[in-house]
Amino acid sequence: MPVDTSDHSRKGKKQINLSTFLQHPVNVLLLTFLPNFLTRIYLGILGTAYFIFASSERKKIKIALKYSQRTQNPLGCEKKNWRLTRSNIIDHYHEKLFLAFKSYNKVIKTLKNRNMVKGIKLLDQTLAGNKGAILVTGHYGAVEFIPGILSILGYPVTVMVHCKSKKLRKVLEEKSRRSGIELLDPKSGSVFFSAVKHLKQGRILITQCDELDMWKTYKNKKINFLGLQVGLDKSLDLLALKSKAPVLFGLNHRLGHNRYELEIENPEMHPSARRHELISAKCLKVLESYIYSHPEAWYEWKKIEPFIKQTGHNINYANKKSFSLSGKMAVHTTCSAQPCN
Repeated sequence: MPVDTSDHSRKGKKQINLSTFLQHPVNVLLLTFLPNFLTRIYLGILGTAYFIFASSERKKIKIALKYSQRTQNPLGCEKKNWRLTRSNIIDHYHEKLFLAFKSYNKVIKTLKNRNMVKGIKLLDQTLAGNKGAILVTGHYGAVEFIPGILSILGYPVTVMVHCKSKKLRKVLEEKSRRSGIELLDPKSGSVFFSAVKHLKQGRILITQCDELDMWKTYKNKKINFLGLQVGLDKSLDLLALKSKAPVLFGLNHRLGHNRYELEIENPEMHPSARRHELISAKCLKVLESYIYSHPEAWYEWKKIEPFIKQTGHNINYANKKSFSLSGKMAVHTTCSAQPCN
């Protein structure tokens, strides 16, 4: 059911990152048997501790947050943005591990009872054309739940997915088969023609537009993303052209109190995207608009830090108090925007 990517390892060595840290066998055992609210508190403590010691990763996220928000919040919301972003990152891994290691019945019950869908009529109208649909999303909100939500509603779903451990992949493949969800791993080789085939079968193909480290960019096309000039990825354009499948955009917003809303919309109609010609650019600009509104809900901040370095822009971020375990733990988040304190 997940939509996920994996960091590249260097020289075959397994990197220690938040994902592998949280998937320690002891943690998985506790996640399997503890009630959901306790597992979230437990992961909040572990995640907060992780970011205390992962100083390089923490710094990259903070620099990217401050750079992208410099015009949105000129008075500075650095402490709050970091605290909420850290909490949402941990939420993401909690949701991922919940899907993998809780019972199938528990997962289905949660997806049924705690998720709303906005834009289902648009989805039905799109699928009526018998060309399938490409549902573009991002590393934003409760993205892991999107395939399961749509599958429960009876839609045929295929997901571009990559898991960071063989154990996680095995259990997710098993649950996906029970749900009728097909998985395609973009890092296992070329899946382009498989994706086209699935679309021609009338399926919904879920993919992400913000895999910056996997982009296959145009030679002469760039786009401003979060205030940075980056090469534009051409993968989505090629997929839409070859399959002739219509493209929709969807994000699963966290509403707080373990409730979610999957919002599906037409990227062609979004105000942020109208002046752009290519569908890849339109989707990226729609995502950008949501990131600006809710920076805490996006969790790929560290991947734009290298682009910031290339600009020569100097971002100094030092806030030792926010690293303290005695401060607020990352145990709960909400997606609603609030003024800075």
